[in-house]
Amino acid sequence: MSGIEKLNANEHKPGSHGEALAMSNGDMALRIWFEGKTDKKDLHASDYETIGYVIEGEAKLHSEGETLHLTQGDSWRVPKGEMHAYEIEDSFRAVEVTSPPARGAALGGHGHAPA
Repeated sequence: MSGIEKLNANEHKPGSHGEALAMSNGDMALRIWFEGKTDKKDLHASDYETIGYVIEGEAKLHSEGETLHLTQGDSWRVPKGEMHAYEIEDSFRAVEVTSPPARGAALGGHGHAPA
């Protein structure tokens, strides 16, 4: 038997903040975001690293002293422990890989460990 795996689209588990929880292992996890408009939240730090890719929509990724404007086709990385906050301007679809696996922490800033 092969070590490769597949998770069908209808098997994604719904997260508590609008995301779909996709494939995961002990080292990393994939999640898909379907976010509506959010105001900028307070800066916070997460206990995992995030790498993301924008499928459609626009968002601002704020950090201490810098704001990145994310649009379709852009990718981003937030290191573990980096102070940051997302602001969704209209609607936003993105995929993220987190390491170690993060489950259910919202893009809009909920569910992260405060710094």
